[in-house]
Amino acid sequence: MELHYIDMNAFVKIINETGCISKAETQETMLAKWLAVITEKDIEDKSIIKNICEEQEEIGMAVSTLVRLSEDKVTRQAYQRRQDDILLAVKKANDYRLMEHRVEKAEVEIERLHGVDSENEKLRQELAELRSQLNKK
Repeated sequence: MELHYIDMNAFVKIINETGCISKAETQETMLAKWLAVITEKDIEDKSIIKNICEEQEEIGMAVSTLVRLSEDKVTRQAYQRRQDDILLAVKKANDYRLMEHRVEKAEVEIERLHGVDSENEKLRQELAELRSQLNKK
């Protein structure tokens, strides 16, 4: 398994500076082409995307399907509902993790305080013994 980290801001910056995806750090690969399409809104020269769609049939088909689906009100609403559900699930998961963290903190604090109570009880017993010894004298 491989994990690749792509700095999308740097990627878009290079495309905007060079005017294409085949110069500087970005090799003309399918990955670079797909990334360019994904970041289309940030790319200044829209002809780059148009050229990619014309050169790569599968990318062109994907973009045209995306455009067609986004124009359909019912499909767009279904997508928005799914996005809302995902965001709600993420929020619930984050809230749950936060609650778990608070519970763990409270348990640690209770344990610490229990230890303090035990220490206080020992000190009270020692004090009582010292008083009783003092009263005997």
